[in-house]
This record gives sequence, structure tokens and C-alpha cells, in this order.
Amino acid sequence: MHEKSTKKTIPDKRLTKKQESIKNKLSSGIIIGIILIIITIILQSIALFTPHWKEIAPNTQSLYVDGVDALIRKEVLHYFNSVHRYSRHSYGLFQRCEYVLNNSSIYNNQNDLDDFVVNKQRNKCTKNFLPRYNDNYFNECHSLQYYRFCTKASVKNFDINNDYLHATFDISTSPINVDSKMSCDCHYPPYVLVCQIIGILALICLLLTCLLFILFPFFTNVHYRLKIKYFGILSSLLSIVLLTINLIIIYKHLEYESIAYLLAIEKHYKSTQIYKLSEDTKIAIDRFLSTINVRIGYSTIIAWIAFGLSIIDGILLLTTCQIKHHYNEKETCISLMSSPENEQHYATHQFISVPNDSQTLSPPMSVNNNRNEFTSLPPISQHEKYPPQPKFTEHEV
Repeated sequence: MHEKSTKKTIPDKRLTKKQESIKNKLSSGIIIGIILIIITIILQSIALFTPHWKEIAPNTQSLYVDGVDALIRKEVLHYFNSVHRYSRHSYGLFQRCEYVLNNSSIYNNQNDLDDFVVNKQRNKCTKNFLPRYNDNYFNECHSLQYYRFCTKASVKNFDINNDYLHATFDISTSPINVDSKMSCDCHYPPYVLVCQIIGILALICLLLTCLLFILFPFFTNVHYRLKIKYFGILSSLLSIVLLTINLIIIYKHLEYESIAYLLAIEKHYKSTQIYKLSEDTKIAIDRFLSTINVRIGYSTIIAWIAFGLSIIDGILLLTTCQIKHHYNEKETCISLMSSPENEQHYATHQFISVPNDSQTLSPPMSVNNNRNEFTSLPPISQHEKYPPQPKFTEHEV
């Protein structure tokens, strides 16, 4: 009996040890996964709301635009000298910042009222607004003052009668008609709106993955765990895809804000079929881009780190949250077979061979109400076993 009990307890001990090791691995893996997802969420939030996805700084303080129309050359030089010559710009999905460079002392000593007041407002972060208007209102809305208003004021409505505009740009008091005034508004660039939506959706998917990671160990049912795991994998994959799309869109629009003012000129002359001025604007844009340096900022680097961590989170979710249902079923069957109750059950069911005709039949046992008491019936005689067949006489036939 002692040997049987030791044999029965050995698989139970192995099963408990394996279950404890699985639980320890599961708990440690889930803790690591939750920590990584929280770090990913924090990094993605920093990247999403900081204005340093890209940095734009001038390579030189002089821009040569030769071989183009004088109208285009004057417009491009005025834009470069006022916006990019003495300042460094950083752009994000919600804000933009402008910083005065150390070599801007000559620029600060100028007596132009527009440049002086604009220079006072530098080293300031505002919303990443740009002018947006219909090309039919190009003559009324397209101006460097309008562009500077959108990048400085963080206000959507461009009102020509606003005191801010009078004090800043010394605009004449002649009002513009209401239709054109309402059409000259400031908005986020289209690609920025798309990236904002995608970035927020990626954050929601990361939060959902973190929540599912936390809920996984609290469920012991295999079907619930499978559902949680599948939803966690789906949310993790969605966050990876959304972060990838966001990074691709950002890389395709690194130069967008710096040339938006000049692209509006090119689009206007192209729509009015003045192709000579449109081609000259293209040439001027290429030469303008050669004088500035566009590079990624630390927000983009943080976004790349968050993207890598999101991939690690998905791998951890696959490897850690494993469902050992086949193993558990096998161990459960073994434990049930090795239990003393089942052994007694199988011991009582013994098969007895059925004797043939040549063997003597043992007397059948009659069962009483008491299970342990049996009474034997009298043996069957040879005549009872094989009764004689009737004989027929000739008359009966």
C-alpha cells in the first residue's frame, strides 16, 4: 500500500511543479509586458504632442534665384529673408516653434516695423496652422502677413480688422469683403489632421492592449483566455500598423511647411495657365530647398522607439499568454486514471470468459440485496441442458 501511494503522489507532484513554473513564467512575462506597454504609451504621447518631428534651419544666409521672372524672385527672396534666414523652425502634429539664431544681430537692427515686431514674438510655440483658402481668393488672401499671422497667432479666423493685425503688420484700414475674409482662415495642414487621428487611434489600441494584458491572469477559463489573447493580438497589430502609417506620412511631408507658401504661388499660376511663372516657381522652390536643412527631430526618434517597443509588446503577448489546454487535459486524464476511486472502479469490472458447450457451466449466482452475499443455484443437469427430442410413430406421421 505504501508503494502504491508513493507511485500515485509522484505524478501529482510533477503536475503541481509544472503548474507553478507555468504560473511564475506567466506572471513575470505579463509584468514585463505591462511595463513595456506603459513605456510605449508614454513615449508615443510625448512624440504625439511635442513640436519636434522635424527641424528646419538655413544652410546659408543668402539665396540666389537667377534665371526666373522678377516677380517670382522678389516673392521668394522676401519669404526667405522674413521667415527662414535668421531663424530655426521645429514642427509637430499640434504645435510649431520658432527660435532666433545667434547670427541674427543684423536682422534685429533693421527698422522695418513688420520684421521688428515679428522678431519680438519669436522663441514662441504656437499651433501648427497654415493659411487655407480657395484659389479664387488668391489676390485677397495670399500675402506674407497672412502667412505670418497663421503661424504666430494660433487663431483660425483671419480678420483684417483685428487690432492684432493692425499692431503687428500695420495693415491699412480698408476692409475686405465678408466672403473673402471668411475664406482666409488658418487650419492644420491636411496631412497633420490625418496623423493626429492615426496617432490618437494608436494610443487607444496601446491602452486596450495594456488592459487585456492586465486582465489575462484573472481569468482561468480557457475560452475567456483565448478571447482575451486574440483581442490583445488584434489591438497590438493595429497599433503597429497605425504607428507605421504615421511615420510614413511624416517622412513624406518633411518639407511641407517650409514650402507651403511657395507651393500656393505655383498652384495659382498653374490653375490660371500661366505656365512660364509656374515653371519659374518650381525652379525657385528647388533653389530655396538647397539653402535650408530639413532633418528629423527628437519627436520622430521617440516615435521610432515607441514603434519598436510596440513590436516587442506583440511578441510578448504571443509568447507569454499561452493557452496550455492540451497539456492540462492530458494531465487531468492521467490524474483521474491514477486516483484510488477510479482504480477501485476499474478493479470491480472484471471480464469472465464465456464457456463453450464442452465446458461444464458453473451454476449461476443469484444476487441478493446485500452486495457481498451471493447464493448458488443448483447445477443444470445434462437432461435440462439438452432436452430429448420427441419421437414420432408411423401412425402419427
